[in-house]
Amino acid sequence: MAYPTALLDVIGLWTAWLMMMLSYSYPLWKENHGFRFAEFTFVSTMLAINLIVAISNVMRVAITPMTKGEWSYIIPIVLGFAMYTMLFSRYRWISRYPVAILVGIGFGLGMRGVLIPSVLTQVIATITPPKVGDPMSWLNFAYIAIGTICSVMYFLLTYEHKGVLRYPTRLGRWIIMIGLGAYFGNTILFRFSMLAGRAQFFLQVLKIIPL
Repeated sequence: MAYPTALLDVIGLWTAWLMMMLSYSYPLWKENHGFRFAEFTFVSTMLAINLIVAISNVMRVAITPMTKGEWSYIIPIVLGFAMYTMLFSRYRWISRYPVAILVGIGFGLGMRGVLIPSVLTQVIATITPPKVGDPMSWLNFAYIAIGTICSVMYFLLTYEHKGVLRYPTRLGRWIIMIGLGAYFGNTILFRFSMLAGRAQFFLQVLKIIPL
């Protein structure tokens, strides 16, 4: 990609660079007016974009079908407007109904999305032996099976972890710590990748490296 030559593109590029530097002024120095300006600009811009997208979705999903005779879409619109009654103390009780419906639907969909990928898939991976005979596949199978069983046993809070349960639960705790450590490491690597991308953008705007 060549360095832009159009005036608006150059202004946009340097504006993005300036906003990035103002955002990083907080961790590199301290909270200042430049950081607050960048923060408020980002929040207000995202709020405006999300508002426009939300209105466009309501028009496309609900209002347009209603103009074609599908009046059942009036129900979610009324429930959506009812949520704004929580801003008024006298009519706040009305907002409990759409909130309850939203929480119930979200809980049902969430349970469905959690049971299949997180529970059922894990059970299948635990009890299904590898189809190939190489040692690494069997090692992974044994690690997943033993790790899953011991990790679940660690959360047996109705029994004290003594006797027969002492060593499996202790092993389960170590496996959980290894998993959390790997998750934390991936998070750190992701943050460093974002920082490397911002550093590359910093050098590209200054024409030190090609854009």
